[in-house]
Amino acid sequence: MEHESRLRKAGRRAAAIAAISMLATGLAACGGGGGAGGEGDPENAALVMTIWGSENDTKTYQERADAYTADHPGVTVKVRNIPVENYDQQVDTMIAGGSSPDIILVDGSKTPGLASRGGILDLSPLIDEDGLVLSDTVDPGRVSGYQVDGKQYAVPDRGGNIVFYYNKTMFQSAGVPEPKAGWTWDEMVDAAEKTTIRDGGTTTQWGVSIDNWPNAVQSVTASFGASMFNDAVDAAAVDSPEYREALTEYNGLATDLKVSPTLQDYADFGQNVNRDALFAQGKTAMIWAGLWNIPEFVKQGIDFGIVPPPVAKQGEPTMMAFGTGLAVGARSKNQAAAWEVVRYMFTPDGQRPIVTNGQDVPSANELIPEWEAGLPGGISYAEVASVPEQIFSTVNPPQINEILKQWEQDLYPFFTSTESVDDATSLAAQHINGILGDD
Repeated sequence: MEHESRLRKAGRRAAAIAAISMLATGLAACGGGGGAGGEGDPENAALVMTIWGSENDTKTYQERADAYTADHPGVTVKVRNIPVENYDQQVDTMIAGGSSPDIILVDGSKTPGLASRGGILDLSPLIDEDGLVLSDTVDPGRVSGYQVDGKQYAVPDRGGNIVFYYNKTMFQSAGVPEPKAGWTWDEMVDAAEKTTIRDGGTTTQWGVSIDNWPNAVQSVTASFGASMFNDAVDAAAVDSPEYREALTEYNGLATDLKVSPTLQDYADFGQNVNRDALFAQGKTAMIWAGLWNIPEFVKQGIDFGIVPPPVAKQGEPTMMAFGTGLAVGARSKNQAAAWEVVRYMFTPDGQRPIVTNGQDVPSANELIPEWEAGLPGGISYAEVASVPEQIFSTVNPPQINEILKQWEQDLYPFFTSTESVDDATSLAAQHINGILGDD
């Protein structure tokens, strides 16, 4: 009976993969590409997995793949590391040329484009067939980052999100209590004012350092209840009152309160001096940043803590999710085997080398304590981990990369105080809607 059950399950999975492969064929035909690959044999396949990153990234992904193939000797996985600046183009070329990768490393912003071009498989039927509930393993805010129109095109792999760094020494010297999860925007502003030090007309220590980095801005606007797009993701919302309020409050830290450098100040500081560099140099008390900065700040001897960014409006999220996901090529000839590898890599055991090799933050919540235990200098992630509901993923259209470039161009005059927030966001909304309408 058990053998019969497995056969029925394999048959249903084959039907599911065949159906979504046919759909991918249709999408590819609309985009001028080739046909989709077949299901293949899950126990007999030579797979290619494309990634970008460092030598340690290659080592870690290969180690994870080898752990799977050790128990499945008919399957091999070759990890191919493509330079990040060429990654998207080369993957698209491989897909169009009929040699699609079987497993494709993606980030959330690229997922809609790949899905719309028929490059990656809708995994929803396979996830349902296997009875997987992704949010049982990772934060729900990470799961939605790889969805398009409610369909799951990748599973979360490496984690991380926007967090808020603060300099403990500066806080103690100013008599400011260290922040905790749930602290407010007003409390952050108060701390920034108290930790800013001026000598005559010169600021020698900044309370906070901001700039126009889109990921930090999106975390701030989300905290004010705003978003770049409307709920249907078919029109811009950057000209909404909430979005304008968020931008005004954020940029006002530099232009009005003068507790942060302006973009002109950064230019005057010299090449490669940004908010991260100022924090590493001990010249600013707080920044929005990612977890990848931890080793450098420790190396520079900064005594710092990590907390969620401040809450502007209660109930709104504050931490934009980062990370990467694993997708299956829609035109792979080995989709069944590729899915089994991806499914294994999604498990805590499949992600453990991310921790042991010091590669990144695992997305599996079960592994977060192990990852935290390996942080240098006794740094605690507890405040961030205590509020997973504050983590969110942006929902983006396929044209997101073009839109972000346009957003930066149109908002730059506002961040440099040469244009009002209303004028800058109105122009940005017009351009974004034009890009969305061109599809």
